[in-house]
Amino acid sequence: MGRRRIRTGRGFELRLQGRTARMAGVGFGLLLLAATIGCVLYAGDDSPSADPEAPPERSRPTPLDSLDRIEGWVPYWGDEAKIAAEAREAGFTDLLFFHGSVAADGAVKLEDENGLAKGLAAAGNLRRWLTVTNHGGSLATPLSAAGMDEHVDSLLAAFARSGCDHLDLDYESLGTSQAEALLALAGKIAPRLPEDARLSFTLQPVDSRLRPEQRGAYRRLLESREVYTVRLMMYDYHWRGSLPGALYPLPAFLRLLEQWSAHSHKLTLCLPLYGYDWPRPADTTLPRADVVTLRDVKALAGKPGFDAVWMEQEGELAARYDTRMAALPSLRAIQARVELGLDWGVPAVSFWQLGCAELAPVRAACARGVLPVEAIAYDHGGSWDDWLLPYKRRVCEVIVADGSQTLEELADAHGVPRATMYRFNEHLEDGDLRDRPVFIPK
Repeated sequence: MGRRRIRTGRGFELRLQGRTARMAGVGFGLLLLAATIGCVLYAGDDSPSADPEAPPERSRPTPLDSLDRIEGWVPYWGDEAKIAAEAREAGFTDLLFFHGSVAADGAVKLEDENGLAKGLAAAGNLRRWLTVTNHGGSLATPLSAAGMDEHVDSLLAAFARSGCDHLDLDYESLGTSQAEALLALAGKIAPRLPEDARLSFTLQPVDSRLRPEQRGAYRRLLESREVYTVRLMMYDYHWRGSLPGALYPLPAFLRLLEQWSAHSHKLTLCLPLYGYDWPRPADTTLPRADVVTLRDVKALAGKPGFDAVWMEQEGELAARYDTRMAALPSLRAIQARVELGLDWGVPAVSFWQLGCAELAPVRAACARGVLPVEAIAYDHGGSWDDWLLPYKRRVCEVIVADGSQTLEELADAHGVPRATMYRFNEHLEDGDLRDRPVFIPK
């Protein structure tokens, strides 16, 4: 999970991580459902002994009435000036210009500097951030003791040249030691920034099931006075290479809010303006999905046999047509997560990426008590399991685990690739296999 970047032939790229009484009742019911949904690839022990640095559990913070910041990324492969102007007119507060790239040796370069300058001019009085990212590549050198100082020099030189007001570090695919190094990195950067410049991090989510060993590192970042906010990428719970499923299921969303309730005022929740459209053949192959943006949904609904359903458990739209399944972006899903974040004291949301949608409706959905009008009609259903479990039972052998083997060991014993085993058993954790059904792909 986390951002994954996808280019099409057009050069388009994506990254992979108070309402009415009726809606409040539905939302509350959703949140009480099993909070075990998440990405099994990152599962870990949730016991206190597993992570002595885990933040203490706290009661829910005081709810907020409205968001302080509504942000979004402006990609360097898009029309930066057009996107920035639309965001300004729609009422966004901050723009993150996705124009800084970190090489494996720690050197930082700016992408499309001419487009960046035009985008900054079109942003007007909005707060303007430079986002610097490793694009999922190795950060072993720039986050090492030997390479960090040189990386900081290059990073600050690129930031000064960019013309942006604030600096955001989108550092992905971190091991535990690299996550631990982020606080030292912040300590080297912050004193050298201009007086009014802020520093933030955009990171993949961490909680009791996702990378739990990194919770201590995240807590220290959230407690640091040098870090303005930590943006958490709350999407891609399913992705191009997975089985079909939810983009960002509400139970997992709640699990993260509970994990970081003591620091909710320092969080920014990152939401997607895109989803995935998977081929689903009648076997256990995992064909790659196509990307579907919020702009694309209405056209997709014109496909023969198209049937859209609001999945109550996951709190988002899904669709089936022909032999395909799609997880669809929607304004209603955005509004539900904005409102839930406000309930937990989170002051900001950020969207990946702003070229994927008409922005005025997105901005309007970022409020309490609204029910956005979707571009398509839809029915109501239970969960993605209603679609996937019958398929899994049909194409897999089902065994009951005795708890003596991990999923990896079961995969090896049955001659199944480990990644495929995880895809078909994302409902399981290695520490929770006893007497549980396990799907063995044939």
